[in-house]
Amino acid sequence: MLQVPDTRHGPSPDLDERETLIAFLDYNRETVLTKLDGLPREALLQRVASSRTTLLGIVKHLIHVEERWFVAAIGGAPMRARNPDDRDAEWLVDEDETAADLATRYRVMWARSNEIARAASLDEHRRRADRPGTDLTVRWILVHMLEETARHAGHADILRELIDGRTGD
Repeated sequence: MLQVPDTRHGPSPDLDERETLIAFLDYNRETVLTKLDGLPREALLQRVASSRTTLLGIVKHLIHVEERWFVAAIGGAPMRARNPDDRDAEWLVDEDETAADLATRYRVMWARSNEIARAASLDEHRRRADRPGTDLTVRWILVHMLEETARHAGHADILRELIDGRTGD
């Protein structure tokens, strides 16, 4: 069982715009990981909806989303190709991927994402290679990632409640 102590704290009201966005994003990232706390692998991979969504699948998906938006779109690194036969393959957890490994990979990715976000002007425009014609500011990307992560934190909260009845934010 993965142990994920809840170390979240609300963002300070004294931060500038960029740090406020990053702090709220970090809070939601941590929220996703708290939903893994104390569950065995079988529960972390349990499907309680008709989709492929699982608690660990959410974490794996968010790693890929962070990579696409921060590392590739803002940072300019080449984007890893998606499986053309299964665009949702990033939700599937491999046998050799443990909960601890995925949690660590997520934390490493979000630290890298924050570093990239802090190095770019919020007003800089970026394009995603897989979305021709897009011209988005770093600010827009940060807000989008906050929305994306918060949405999946909500999904994780519902999954956790359906799996073992545990509730909480």
